[in-house]
Amino acid sequence: MLQILKKDGADGYEKILNDLGLDKNPNVRISEAVDGEKVTGFGMYELSPEQITVYMISYNDDLILGDGILRSVLFLAAMKGIEKAVFENGSEALPKRLKLIKDGNVLEPVSEIFGGCESCKSK
Repeated sequence: MLQILKKDGADGYEKILNDLGLDKNPNVRISEAVDGEKVTGFGMYELSPEQITVYMISYNDDLILGDGILRSVLFLAAMKGIEKAVFENGSEALPKRLKLIKDGNVLEPVSEIFGGCESCKSK
């Protein structure tokens, strides 16, 4: 069964953090998509009182998996009342592909994406 879980620490992600220039940032968090004992994708992000900064979503071009990881990470922000998401390092490609943002690299308000689909509102 697929689960998306917050990871304690950054073990196993040191090279990626270094490549992104984030290895000195103690505030970076990682959430992993886990199927049994296998990690199938992950998200790297940072939460602050003002915004969530998404640095990377790795989803092996599985759009449904990417959507799940992204929404899980954004839900963490929404639960803390954070309404601004900033996508860095090219991570805006996924929310653009999912039509969550049109231009730029900012999604605001974050909670808007949890309101259901437009066609569902009339049902």
